[in-house]
Amino acid sequence: MNYAVIGYPLKHTLSPVIHNANFDALNIEADYSALEIKPEDLDNIKTYVEENKLSGFNVTVPHKEQIMMYLDDIAPAAKKIGAVNTVHVKDGRYYGYNTDVTGYMKAFHDAFGEKKRTVLILGAGGAAKAVHRAHADNGDDVTVLARRAESFESFKTADFKRVLNTEFESGPYDAVINATPLGLNGEDVFELMQLDPSFITDDTAGMDLIYNPAVTPFMNYFKKKENGLMMLVNQALDAFEIWTAKTGSNEAVQQALTKYMEEIK
Repeated sequence: MNYAVIGYPLKHTLSPVIHNANFDALNIEADYSALEIKPEDLDNIKTYVEENKLSGFNVTVPHKEQIMMYLDDIAPAAKKIGAVNTVHVKDGRYYGYNTDVTGYMKAFHDAFGEKKRTVLILGAGGAAKAVHRAHADNGDDVTVLARRAESFESFKTADFKRVLNTEFESGPYDAVINATPLGLNGEDVFELMQLDPSFITDDTAGMDLIYNPAVTPFMNYFKKKENGLMMLVNQALDAFEIWTAKTGSNEAVQQALTKYMEEIK
């Protein structure tokens, strides 16, 4: 069996390390790779799947929303979010799921504790939709900030405040989540979105969904901070179970990640 993550670009992805560790730990003969697909090539996704003999694949930026038009069946939770990050290919049919919500919320609560919060989400793409859904379902007061008003139109529910970056008037917020790709190459999301970060206090929690690099310019604004690595691990374990009907090994994944990180230093 073969599996992959699709997205563009993918030079930072740790998904192969995670999933291959699980396959090895459970003695499953399978291989997981990274498959770069540009947005203009997504129309050919089924050709890529057939050529690489994929039994399933993960979906990352910028394809989490657009992939939905190529699927035969989408789980209700993924429909409600409006984004898919996991696809299972079975008997020629494509089944879409979203494991980002549960993976994210577990990572957030493990890092910052469980309580109701006022939350600011930067970005309005597929990742932001999962983060919004997680916090809305948790009963939090959610604000989503984007650079384009049309970005809000693809949200499936209206249970959040909508703010353009040019209209932002500061906090207070208990938590700020960077759900944009800004930071992958050292960009400062606050600078590029022209946001005044002065509302951030020592008690404000900051979580960046980016995990490589481990510390982004966004995270440097916060004393209480977390990157997206544990979200990645959690959602990957859920995806693994969808594909194999088996529970992955968190211990094997952590060991593989630790070894990998030491090797690339």
